[in-house]
Amino acid sequence: MQKIRGLFFRCLTLGISFIVCLFVSYFYPSSASATEDAVEKYKNYLPEQIKNIPDKVRESEVPMMYIFAAQNGLAKDSDLLFASQLNSLMYSGVSDYQLALRAFQKDLGDKPTGELTVSQIHKLELRSSMQKLSRLGFPNRYISNKSENNAMVEGTMIIIDDTIAWPVNHITLRCYRKEGYCEMSQINVEFPNEKSWTQTYQVVENQIEYYDIKNWGADVVDAMVPESPNKCRTTSLNLNFKTKEFYYTTRNAGGSCEVLGATFEKLPKPRISQIVDGEKIFNEAFQKVEASAYNVLSSDFKNRVEKSLKISK
Repeated sequence: MQKIRGLFFRCLTLGISFIVCLFVSYFYPSSASATEDAVEKYKNYLPEQIKNIPDKVRESEVPMMYIFAAQNGLAKDSDLLFASQLNSLMYSGVSDYQLALRAFQKDLGDKPTGELTVSQIHKLELRSSMQKLSRLGFPNRYISNKSENNAMVEGTMIIIDDTIAWPVNHITLRCYRKEGYCEMSQINVEFPNEKSWTQTYQVVENQIEYYDIKNWGADVVDAMVPESPNKCRTTSLNLNFKTKEFYYTTRNAGGSCEVLGATFEKLPKPRISQIVDGEKIFNEAFQKVEASAYNVLSSDFKNRVEKSLKISK
């Protein structure tokens, strides 16, 4: 917690979004290449082989996902567990376990040995979990209004001419004329994929960001982040309630841009984001989840589905 708190204040000093800093802290680890090497090194080990590795080596080298996979593979009821997971993927897991197991290994592009490696166990568990994912109840409101002393916008933020890290997000922006500031809160959804540790949605709530109001007109509100020394970047809000155009612009501020040993590059041009109606973005994201779940089903089952669709036409 102390590390996260320190990171948060460092981000504020630099004028960089906390969620961007958090992204760097998680996805810029010095041991990333070592982890990839370990995944490759132990992927073909059987559960018993993982168990026989000396404790110190196993604890320091073997990826946790393989340790969990080995534990499941050595459990007394492992065949029943794997059979049910194969069934969820439309293999004949219960009626003919060995046939289903070999068919699954073939679909992975592996040799059909009839014995599951820890990598195959991990993939089986992930693919089975993908079938349980349903559409997440997530706000997708797109509304805006402005009165004499208050203004409000809700919607989804996109980056114009670029890709945003978390496309499925929801922004709530409120401005108070008398108090002289705007506050913006944001929640994001990280979607799982076949390489994810678990098949669950991760919802992240950003720290509230504050902006000083610089202009309050009949139809517009302009605001900027509070001034502070040594900022890396600065951000401004330009809200037009008549045209329903709501922009969030980030520019270089000239200060230090180093966080956790990583340096953010200078922006080649202002980065312009916009708050829009996110319904289409949401639908496309969840459709990809559904398509991914279908794509990992038994190839024989998918072939039968395709033949059935052709016949029905």
